[in-house]
Amino acid sequence: MANHTMKLFSYFLIVIVLISLFFLFSVTEINFYEMYGSFLGMLFFMVILTAAQQLPVTLPSQAEVTVDFAIVLSIIVIFGSKVSILLVFLSTLFTELKRRKIMPLQKSVFNIALYIIMVGTAGFVYEITGGVPGQIDLNREIFRIVVLIFTYLLTNVGIVTIAVSLLENETTYFTFYNNFKWALPNYLALAPLGILLAVIYINIGISGVLLFLVPLLAARHSFQLYMNMRKVYLDTIQALATAIETKDPYTHGHSDRVAKYSLIIAEEMKLSGEFITQLHYAALLHDIGKIGIPEEILNKPKNLSEEEYEVVKQHPILGASIVEKLEFLAQPATFIKSHHERLNGTGYPQGLKEKEIPLGAAILAVADTFDALTSDRPYRKAWSAKAALEEIEKVSGVEFKSEVVEALKNALKKGSIKIDAC
Repeated sequence: MANHTMKLFSYFLIVIVLISLFFLFSVTEINFYEMYGSFLGMLFFMVILTAAQQLPVTLPSQAEVTVDFAIVLSIIVIFGSKVSILLVFLSTLFTELKRRKIMPLQKSVFNIALYIIMVGTAGFVYEITGGVPGQIDLNREIFRIVVLIFTYLLTNVGIVTIAVSLLENETTYFTFYNNFKWALPNYLALAPLGILLAVIYINIGISGVLLFLVPLLAARHSFQLYMNMRKVYLDTIQALATAIETKDPYTHGHSDRVAKYSLIIAEEMKLSGEFITQLHYAALLHDIGKIGIPEEILNKPKNLSEEEYEVVKQHPILGASIVEKLEFLAQPATFIKSHHERLNGTGYPQGLKEKEIPLGAAILAVADTFDALTSDRPYRKAWSAKAALEEIEKVSGVEFKSEVVEALKNALKKGSIKIDAC
């Protein structure tokens, strides 16, 4: 149903694009020779825009970041709305055709329509507020450029928000807020580059832009190296998590599942991307302290004695002491240390209560318990997701944070979390 609605929305965008283009190009004709920039300049900017779209940097969240907004901004300021629409359409069409084997047709159509609407709207607003393509005086143009930037941003975030809401049944307000919060700093960071690109082209030409692109590509390469390093961190952590689970065959895949549930819960709670990244690290390593627990205790098929249970209760402290030695895992270490704490103080190892428990630890506690209940153990069979949720809800607000339990409930209701035993 959601996919059908999204398909209709994509077609609706196409209709809007066609009507807008008909209106825009029927009012006046494009005279390329009167444009501020030659055919060579237009071709040059189309090529660098296409190249920018081909060189995204993948973030840990799997979102992709490119510098194409800076180039689009400069194209609008240099050539105006009509030429910008043409160049962006050709560039995006080429990009989507190149990705046709891995990109569904519906998404490609949506992307092309989205780009045309964003560029057309922003360019139109720039021109009706007095902006003159090819002439840029920052003292007089800065207001118009700011309006252009925010028009482009709000159009982008608004349409994407509607699409996400239709596909994932998300609350529109929170989806818009999170998208806007993520996009705003990126647009503001790239805007000066776009303005500078336009100024250089108008005053110097293509040769000046080529010189400017060298440090821009170097910056992109440095950022890619940084993201590669982050991936190495994550791969190392996942390898450690796998090593931990070799000690306990009954918890095979446990860390990965707890990580998956934790991330879904955090996303349901609309938490920040950086927090979710730190939570991901903590979830994968939350049981690393079990390295120091004797295997005969970990793999005991019967209930543990009081003394044995006291030994097991030390694993959060052991885990935190291992992880905190790495600077980039300082925050995850606090989550690991407290993931068995409970709101009423009955947890371990410190008996923390309510606000003393970090939010990341509270999320891990719910995800860890949910996975434990829905997985086979030596002493019992796995519970269904429904039964596990009901058991967790019994102590919501007593042992577990109610907002975390509510997020788990919503995720299960939406189908974001699926258990074979359901």
